[in-house]
Amino acid sequence: MSKKFHLTLVRHGETDYNLKRMLQGQVDIPLNETGLMQANAVGKYLAEEKISHWYSSDLKRAFETCKLIKSQNKHGQSNEEASTMQIKSDSRIRERSFGVLEGKPSSELYQAAKRARLGPREYTAEGGESEMQLRKRAEEFYRALFKQIYEECSNHNTDGYCANVLVVAHGGLIDSTCRLFNAKFGCQFKRNPPYFVGNCSTSCFVVNFPPSCNGDCSTQFEERDDSLDDYLTNNWLDGVTIKCTKLDHYQ
Repeated sequence: MSKKFHLTLVRHGETDYNLKRMLQGQVDIPLNETGLMQANAVGKYLAEEKISHWYSSDLKRAFETCKLIKSQNKHGQSNEEASTMQIKSDSRIRERSFGVLEGKPSSELYQAAKRARLGPREYTAEGGESEMQLRKRAEEFYRALFKQIYEECSNHNTDGYCANVLVVAHGGLIDSTCRLFNAKFGCQFKRNPPYFVGNCSTSCFVVNFPPSCNGDCSTQFEERDDSLDDYLTNNWLDGVTIKCTKLDHYQ
């Protein structure tokens, strides 16, 4: 039987670093007043969605956003403590680390990249992560997520959607996810620029599992220990398809 699930990615609300155009990376700062309003707004937009799984980066700005979205959801628990416990935080969906440039104006990244004759995406600051390292840990998260959802879906006896997953993360991580899904699955949003990720924007996907894996697909979701070179060429998940469905920005 064919199994599929909805996947919605939400970027966290605005912080003072966003407002001042500073590189946040993995600096753990909270939402500002605008960010709190944005998170509540997207929470109201998604209030009718019956979310089955809630995930967040473990950084404060993402987790706060996820909590506020969940507090607006009509299918969530009203008890705040119980509601918060249902959110699974994961360090693999943190923002890209910018090393020594974190906490500095974003213009310094562009200047450093220019001096190195690289684009800002290709440039890696001292002590920071490369774009490929970010994408590889994102893949590790999605592989584990897909395995979990597949195993849960296997207990459903009907075709169709078996889960509705919401993930709150960061602009760089979500941009990297869109590029990963495009490179591995041909999933392309019809928007120019295609990967713009504003605060509290939503990026929506439909993930389809293969109709038959001789009774068990779970082994194909196991984490791999590929080198970065191998990572560029592996098939990732044979038989899985991902469709980009919607990219929205709510302020």
